[in-house]
Amino acid sequence: MDAEKQRVLGFFIEGAREHLDTIERGLLNLQAALDDPEQVNELFRAAHSVKGDAAMLNLNSIHKVAHRLEDCFKLLQDNSIRVDQQVESMFLRGFDSLHELLEKLQGPSGLEEAEAQKTVQEVEPVFTQLQDYLSQLAGGGSSIPPRFAAQVNATLKQMLQLFRQPDGPEGRKKLQTYCEQLAQLDPGVDAWRQLLTVTRQALGNSKASYRELAPVVIKEIKEASNLIVGNKGHSVVPSAKLTRLAGEPSPAPTTAATPSIAAAPSAASLPKEPKAIAKLLIETLDRKQLVQLAQMLVGYIKKGS
Repeated sequence: MDAEKQRVLGFFIEGAREHLDTIERGLLNLQAALDDPEQVNELFRAAHSVKGDAAMLNLNSIHKVAHRLEDCFKLLQDNSIRVDQQVESMFLRGFDSLHELLEKLQGPSGLEEAEAQKTVQEVEPVFTQLQDYLSQLAGGGSSIPPRFAAQVNATLKQMLQLFRQPDGPEGRKKLQTYCEQLAQLDPGVDAWRQLLTVTRQALGNSKASYRELAPVVIKEIKEASNLIVGNKGHSVVPSAKLTRLAGEPSPAPTTAATPSIAAAPSAASLPKEPKAIAKLLIETLDRKQLVQLAQMLVGYIKKGS
């Protein structure tokens, strides 16, 4: 390693050690730190700084572990959580892995790739369990399955691999099977199953290419799972783009003489149950149009009362 790179690496190590000291102090008395929002922010910023600096130096293993630690601190920032011994233990195990990687980086042989990857692989299940448990504590014992987020992420990785393969009926069938598996995770949110139904329809639409489908499908399932973990499952709605890819009618173009809400189905074709009507509207309209429709309905109800 040339002198300039060695100097830059020295600066990184010096800064990282300071950030790790900050994290260690917070973790050794975590509940007290949580009672002070600024201390929680310090923990988050420390992990964020190590993550960013490691990324610039292509220290991938340190970047990954710091990123996972940062995500866990983010959950503490966004939620009121009363931690227990299990939380503290898992945080310390994650921190110890980051500290171990930094120590190896300073050693005579530097941070060897094989050793670094082994450390990352060993700590990954700890972070997954920690994130799931923190989400559960934040939800006050919600009905979300303990490993919901981890299972969604694992399935999305498999779907992404299929999207990278040549398009074909067999691949689309497998992608649809993954949608069925995701729906069976059942976090107790009807909108989750509805999103996956629309996604499955989109994957069965041969007119929609993998290139069109992949970014929309992966993004919407990931964002929906994040909302559910954050107890915001009521906000999960298939986007207008996903609905169009599923072959559903696109909203009618607006003009000065027509309202911006898409033309409604005829009364004869409407289902009788309110829940079924709501489902039809969610499949047909985008989020903005649904808000407009809700405002119109409230106005009509006020006029009639």
